[in-house]
Amino acid sequence: MAAGDPGLLACTVRDITRRKQSEQALREAKEAAERISRARMAFLTFMSHEIRTPLNGIIGMLDLLRESGLTSEQAELAEIVANNGNTLLKIVNDVLDLSRIEAGRMELEQELFFAG
Repeated sequence: MAAGDPGLLACTVRDITRRKQSEQALREAKEAAERISRARMAFLTFMSHEIRTPLNGIIGMLDLLRESGLTSEQAELAEIVANNGNTLLKIVNDVLDLSRIEAGRMELEQELFFAG
């Protein structure tokens, strides 16, 4: 174009307000979901510890009770209670493991073992 030539100018205008609002809403929803997940894991960890502590005491007392010379019927009942207590303890430990895995704090140990 030479000086003084009327130039041709083209312009496109697009309103991206909705897209920006949607992006912001997605960011906020993601952050809220992450906060909820962290709170849930903290709750599970706390509750698992709070349940496991008295449960260990109960299982320990049951072991002492079983060694105290119970009748065969009492020993059978104590054995049932001990088995159920140990099952519950395994469940609580699994919940703790799950919370560690989700928090990225699970530590694995390598050990040799021999089958057979």
